[in-house]
Amino acid sequence: MRWTALLVFSSLLAAAEIGGSSVRTVYVMPMSHGLDQYVANQLTREHVFEVVADPKRADALFTDRLGDSLEYQLEKLNPTPKPPEPEAENKAEDKDAAAKDAGKDPDKDAESKGAESKGADSKGATQAAPRMMTDEGPPHTFVSGRDKGTLFLVDAKSRAVLWSLYAKPGRSAPNDLDRTAKHVVNRLKQDLAGK
Repeated sequence: MRWTALLVFSSLLAAAEIGGSSVRTVYVMPMSHGLDQYVANQLTREHVFEVVADPKRADALFTDRLGDSLEYQLEKLNPTPKPPEPEAENKAEDKDAAAKDAGKDPDKDAESKGAESKGADSKGATQAAPRMMTDEGPPHTFVSGRDKGTLFLVDAKSRAVLWSLYAKPGRSAPNDLDRTAKHVVNRLKQDLAGK
């Protein structure tokens, strides 16, 4: 009995190689008709991957949708690194040196630019300040009443689709959803074993 428990536990610790990525933990995104709960249950029961409740800890995500809303959620989990910005001080010093070489006073030049940036135009009217971009939440995605039926395993960092399967449940009854989840997980196990 101890050996069986040890083998099951060690299989959870081993990462599966799929699509060039090493996957050990998955987060199952909310799906149509609650299919995510059934898929998470089958993944756990069959010891394919460790299912985590925190998407930030996941190596990959199971989802039934691709597009802007998924990209938004992935960006929140693993933000794309921004390129390093050049130092602002060096730019200011270069501007001052260039202005002095041209015979201009950088302080007066800065004051005149300050007046322009306040929004005053040549007629004395003020211009509206540009709107700032805000984090308004995920983009709204149109979801039709019909299920698409395709499930995707997406790498959380590279955002590459590692595996997919079309498995549309016949109805949204619990037995049908459970049957579909079993089919998905069994097919995933077969594909992992075949590599």
